[in-house]
Amino acid sequence: MSNQIIKYFFLFTFVVSFFSLAAAFYIEYILGFKPCVLCLYQRIPYALALIISLIAFFYNNKNILLKFLALTFISSLLISGYHVSIENGFIEPIFSCTGENTNIIDKEEILKSLKNNTQVDCKDVNFSLFGVSLATLNFINSFVFTTVIVYIFKYAKKK
Repeated sequence: MSNQIIKYFFLFTFVVSFFSLAAAFYIEYILGFKPCVLCLYQRIPYALALIISLIAFFYNNKNILLKFLALTFISSLLISGYHVSIENGFIEPIFSCTGENTNIIDKEEILKSLKNNTQVDCKDVNFSLFGVSLATLNFINSFVFTTVIVYIFKYAKKK
């Protein structure tokens, strides 16, 4: 596989990562939908992919950066898969996604925490696109990127 094709792949990754993060911030800050904890965690691999693809676009040794990009999208695949599993009720969350504070014993503290509790439950799908949750779309996107990167590794080794 030519370096030019891989260079364009990194450019494509940069564009997709940029628009994915821009869409997430738009949905949160402009449309007013609050993200859950796992939604916030799913942004980290895209930020890393943005940085890696930008560096790789100008860097000559693309093999090591392609490996980092693979790890980034594998981690995104795992986080989004975990989130989709919670949304669909396949598994229960390992940690609390509800924002509940179980250490409160005073009645006034409970009332104050209820007023200030803005954390969204990970099971709830607050925003969907074409009937599909953003976590599911992220899972599909991460799966496709991981598959393409594995294909690049396999194809590049044959040449």
